[in-house]
Amino acid sequence: MQILSISIAIVLLFVFIAPIFSGVHNLGMAAGILLGLCFGAEGIFYDKMNFTTKKYTVFALFAISLALVLACAYVMSFGKNNTSHQKTVVVLGCRVKGDVPSVALQKRADEAYFYLLQNPNSIAVLSGGQGKDENISEALCLKKLLCDRGIEAKRLYCEELSTSTDENIRFSKQIIDENGFCSDVVIVTSEYHQFRARKICEKYGLTPYQLSSKTQPILLPTFLLRELMAIINEMLK
Repeated sequence: MQILSISIAIVLLFVFIAPIFSGVHNLGMAAGILLGLCFGAEGIFYDKMNFTTKKYTVFALFAISLALVLACAYVMSFGKNNTSHQKTVVVLGCRVKGDVPSVALQKRADEAYFYLLQNPNSIAVLSGGQGKDENISEALCLKKLLCDRGIEAKRLYCEELSTSTDENIRFSKQIIDENGFCSDVVIVTSEYHQFRARKICEKYGLTPYQLSSKTQPILLPTFLLRELMAIINEMLK
């Protein structure tokens, strides 16, 4: 058990520290590192614990780990694409580094581009405000990426006020209603983000369909843990 715990700790610390070198820093990373440190401490001090402490410590760590794995698997199950030529697309923004889209934003733009190319009667609401370290809004960055690849600007509607997923969808809904667009919407976002986006869409009277961009495997555990925290926060509101 001691060797197993230390091995798990090493794997967890590698998985959740590695994203730092890609410029990722979030609560999911901190939670993963904390879990890894707990496994490491349990392994290091295992021989010094009495039987009762060992039993409850091992049970707690593995129960928490199993619950996280099952929760992540459930959230990821909503990342499967299920579009069928809907005419309204909503692209959810994410980080812009100065004027440059993050990898995640670029991948969302790619998915939106191919969908709009294949569905010439569709329009897109591009959603995302401007953060403190962003020179342009996420929506405007998305618009530039799509226009540069030949998508007509008249098909693109920018929502530049939002600062959260809830606001992304709520403010996009206002644009949809004001222009009389169909409320059956294709949500373009990362696969781990689709579950929460779907629930928020339903809250505001939209019927969501998923079109997911893929996250780099080394970053996925970090973003999944952060997403679980965001889902819990959303449920507590």
